[in-house]
Amino acid sequence: NGTMARVAHPNKTSLVKRMLSDELPKSKFLSILVNFSAQTTVAQTQNIIDGKLDKRRKGVFGPRAGKSAIIFVDDLNMPTVELYGAQPPVEILRQFLCDQGWYDLVDKSWRNIINTQLLTAMGPPGGGRNDITPRIMRHFNFVCMVESNFGTLENIFTTIANWNFQVKHNFPDSVSRLAGAVVSGTLTAYETVKKKLLPTPLKSHYTFNLRDVSKIIQGIYLVRPSPAFEKTTLIRLWVHETLRVLHDRL
Repeated sequence: NGTMARVAHPNKTSLVKRMLSDELPKSKFLSILVNFSAQTTVAQTQNIIDGKLDKRRKGVFGPRAGKSAIIFVDDLNMPTVELYGAQPPVEILRQFLCDQGWYDLVDKSWRNIINTQLLTAMGPPGGGRNDITPRIMRHFNFVCMVESNFGTLENIFTTIANWNFQVKHNFPDSVSRLAGAVVSGTLTAYETVKKKLLPTPLKSHYTFNLRDVSKIIQGIYLVRPSPAFEKTTLIRLWVHETLRVLHDRL
């Protein structure tokens, strides 16, 4: 069986990748990362996974002896739906879950895959994401996450902003005291565009998410203290970064 994290913002990917890289001993686990997009093909999916697995014996493949493999597929429901409703990259994963393997792309022999499990993540359908069939969903245990509210996000980003302005770069008080306002303004702009600037039929894949907030804040962090950098400079920098991330995408 597999495990699926389902949430509308990027925390799912960050949490899973941190677990795979930091919390699981590399001596016992092999992580295979696969990112799905609308253009992902079934051959690409199979080649990425096959390239990470070793041949254990004739017709049997898996991680090196003594290890277990975890395939992490991000954005599982992104591949384009074909005319009759299939998503080939998703179907090859379903075949792996049902039959513990798939056919070799060259000689058509059966490749039995052992000591390997599947972990996926996706957001709710919409904005380029599609519904996936119950045929594959039935194999998963679901872990659902709710999106953080405004107050929680404000607290997180304000803490990071204060540390950058006051501790890391030691800006003057006239600048550092605006850290909270910068975060609040960024989140307000983000909440507004997320509600008002919805996907269109021509750009159905286009949605705003918390990565946009992070990009704005990160852009501001790149600045360094100087005699010419005052609070008005910070405001102009914030406007520039907000337009760069939110406006330029239109």
